[in-house]
Amino acid sequence: MRLSLSLLLLAVAAGAVVVLVTGEEDDAVANDSGSLTLVGDSLNVGTDPWLREELPGWEVDAHDRVGRTTEEGIDVLRERAGALEPVVVVSLGTNDSDGTEGRFRELVDEAVALAGPDRCLVWATVYRGGERSGFDEILRDAAAAHDNVRLVDWAALVAESPELLASDGVHGTPEGYARRAAETARVVRACPGGGAA
Repeated sequence: MRLSLSLLLLAVAAGAVVVLVTGEEDDAVANDSGSLTLVGDSLNVGTDPWLREELPGWEVDAHDRVGRTTEEGIDVLRERAGALEPVVVVSLGTNDSDGTEGRFRELVDEAVALAGPDRCLVWATVYRGGERSGFDEILRDAAAAHDNVRLVDWAALVAESPELLASDGVHGTPEGYARRAAETARVVRACPGGGAA
């Protein structure tokens, strides 16, 4: 009787594993194509080619510029509000002045409103020599308040692996950008709707 019960439990566990693996494969297939808009600064510029490799079936509409502030990035979102893709990937905050967390919060709220509830807004946390924790707290608040806001935790990634940072302590090395792109792609694929129009 004990042997039969053990075999039954093993069969149930094996079936559960098959269901889980099949579910993951279905999600991956469903999210292997889509479209996204990039709006950001030099970190998006550096990530872009690697991200295209990570998301080969995706259409990428890039609007990135070196040195861009959050204010300038939100201007781009405003201009493109009617033409944003289902997933919007943002990298902003690194070039903002110190002490502007209040304005940053207002701009993040506006970005959430511009994306609307039917788009997925993916925003990378900010790392500038480790001194952007206030900005990241604002991003975490936005993600906690909105199901369609997802974070790429760049700050945590480089804190754990500082060798991913270039000598300026802000930008990525080639490996850093590759890792950032892989994490961005993972978050993008997990977006509600998978980036489908």
